[in-house]
Amino acid sequence: MLLIIAASPAPANSPVQQPLLVQIARVVTDSPLPMRRDFSWLAITEMASMYTEEAERARLETRHTERARDAAKWAASVDSYAARMQAMADAITSATPIEIIIGTDKSINLYVAGEPVILTGAFSGQQDVYEQRVIEQFCVLYLCERLLAELDLSVSEADVMVSKRAANAAYWSFSQYAGPVCMTEDGLEFQFREMSGMHRKRAACNQIVAELYALVDAIVRSSNRGVPVDWGSVEIYPIADSEGHRVVLNAGDEARLRLPGLAASKELFRIVRPWLAARVQGQDFHLVVLNARQLMQGVVTSQ
Repeated sequence: MLLIIAASPAPANSPVQQPLLVQIARVVTDSPLPMRRDFSWLAITEMASMYTEEAERARLETRHTERARDAAKWAASVDSYAARMQAMADAITSATPIEIIIGTDKSINLYVAGEPVILTGAFSGQQDVYEQRVIEQFCVLYLCERLLAELDLSVSEADVMVSKRAANAAYWSFSQYAGPVCMTEDGLEFQFREMSGMHRKRAACNQIVAELYALVDAIVRSSNRGVPVDWGSVEIYPIADSEGHRVVLNAGDEARLRLPGLAASKELFRIVRPWLAARVQGQDFHLVVLNARQLMQGVVTSQ
């Protein structure tokens, strides 16, 4: 099931640019166990998600055709493999030994409690999509600026990494009655009232908005895998020995992200849940948040 994709040889005397996920994996290889654990959990969970999506596509594309029965059998085997991958990811604990080895062929090999998982070439025709998903999630959990500095990547590559979140940046409006307001194009409106300390307020609002978009992305991916969300009990908790956070989605499922701003603003997170639920479902929702300065206190004072 794991297909290895042959890479075209580079022209003589030209520098070989390693794939970005391989470069990140090289840094993670020698990192403390919490980072290796988070990287492995994200990579394997996203692999399970991709296989589940692939199986569902096969069912939909071949239904009501002569290939439907064979496709159903193949999809069932893929679903079984995806479930095994997800079970492996969910079994990772703070004590699980994790080893990451980069092969001479630039393959990324995980060993989770001794069990191997090959990340490179896992998806024929979809490998770039898979790797980009892992990169986006990992770079929310761990600030990519630090990794990019270690990897000595170019500014253009850094821009690609953050382009998705930059596209959703907040903008500001000022009025006599509402004062400075941090807004997004899809319905968020944070009213700050006072003009003082605007640089800290801008930074805090940008951070909160970026984290909310990252959380929307993560919950959408979980929902696409069939994970139900109990919006009344969604909470954010820190992960021990890690910079990341657990987002509890229901009694037994969670997502993992780096959400320090939302974790430090519990009342704000409670208020924005309806907007979050609407965005996950692809619906419009206009939410006005009053007293944003107070609700973002922990983030504003840290800037």
